[in-house]
Amino acid sequence: MNKITENQTSVETEFSSQEQEISVWKRPVFGENSLVDDLLQKFNKPEVDENSLALHNREMLDLRVFAKTAAAIDNEKFSNEEFLIFVKVKCMLRKGINEYDGLFNSVELLKVAIEAKDSFIAIDQTELRYRGSKQQQFYQYVEQLLNDHENNESFQNNVQAQLADIVDQIKSEQGKKAIESYAKHLIKLSEHELGLKLLSLFKAHELADYSILRIISEMIQGLNKQDLRDFKGLMSLVMVNYQIFEQLRKIIELSDRQNTPEVYARMIQYIALSQRHTLSYLKFEDLVKVMRKWIHPYQAIVDIRQTYSAKEYKLPKEFTEPLPGVEIYEKYKKSLTDKKTGFTYINFGES
Repeated sequence: MNKITENQTSVETEFSSQEQEISVWKRPVFGENSLVDDLLQKFNKPEVDENSLALHNREMLDLRVFAKTAAAIDNEKFSNEEFLIFVKVKCMLRKGINEYDGLFNSVELLKVAIEAKDSFIAIDQTELRYRGSKQQQFYQYVEQLLNDHENNESFQNNVQAQLADIVDQIKSEQGKKAIESYAKHLIKLSEHELGLKLLSLFKAHELADYSILRIISEMIQGLNKQDLRDFKGLMSLVMVNYQIFEQLRKIIELSDRQNTPEVYARMIQYIALSQRHTLSYLKFEDLVKVMRKWIHPYQAIVDIRQTYSAKEYKLPKEFTEPLPGVEIYEKYKKSLTDKKTGFTYINFGES
């Protein structure tokens, strides 16, 4: 830009400013579009409706109560990256999202197999070691009962009734103790939701060596001090022990498509995360429940405040107060929302 243009622009700006200043002074002091009218509009805005203000304040009382409870439950552990991975994986498993599609049932079966490994191994060893006619009669009865029982409670009652009938017919004390222990393990298994189903699957697919359950359990226990975010490390662990996992494929009802090292790695990652973070997750669920109550007064207050803008209304001081609990809500909303897809792993009950 040359000097002539610069000078011209400067002159135009100055002239425009002077023109605006003159036009302001030309406005009437009173009357329509006057300076006084302008001031009155600024200082005589309508006030917020009394009913809306009362509702706002009632909702704020509820909001404070829920926010205080949420703050008492909130824990820095909930912001731990590994814990957040567990929350996300748990959600994807339950909803069958992406790589976890169709894996929920298989993971639950593997989890029960590991948790109840001692009972499965004890039942198998008893059946192999004690082969008397009365014991075999009891084993056959149990196998039939596994295929035909109304519920877990009826299974337990039938096992105890059959045990009472047969135990006195066994001659040796060792044999009696063995069959009583066998029955206790059966009842213990039935306390797991999937325990009896899993025992039926073990028998149907004739697992040759139940000790592989202990091997997998020890494998997962060995991850106690490991960084469970390291998925490549988990893949390496599975690859070394792949033949062991394959023996369980049909029992935990994995399809041919799912029978891959990556799937087994995801399963043991989830189980290891579950063992490490389940107690924290139960407390986190309490926080989510409180926040789902908190969200209702929060949304009501936001709606009221949006209805009465500062531009159009004279706002009471209550409308400028910060909303308690927002920090907690926004923290977990951000950390549990996929940045790429916008998918939210935890529903806080937003309408």
